Amino acid sequence: MPIPDNRAPLKKYIWLLIILNGLDGILTYLGLSQGLVTEANPLLSSFAPFTILGIKLFLSICLFGLLFTTFAGIRKTFWRYTFIFANVLYTMILVLHMYWLPFLFI
Repeated sequence: MPIPDNRAPLKKYIWLLIILNGLDGILTYLGLSQGLVTEANPLLSSFAPFTILGIKLFLSICLFGLLFTTFAGIRKTFWRYTFIFANVLYTMILVLHMYWLPFLFI
């Protein structure tokens, strides 16, 4: 009898990254367009707010596409920890967004 593999596939980590990346894009767009924040990512800082939003949403769509490939079913520890790290990083970025978000409504 084979031993069951209890490690979770990557789907839930990919879904979370899609949501976090999309939220980051929307909140960054709002903050940049209102002049409340500046883009901290040097790769994106030279783009207009709407372009940054488009890039972020495009990346979320690409991640969504991963859900329909065999990659999402991989149970390798390396990829699981890579996605966990990315999700933790994006969560910390969203916590930073929560600092200035109330200023949108003042």
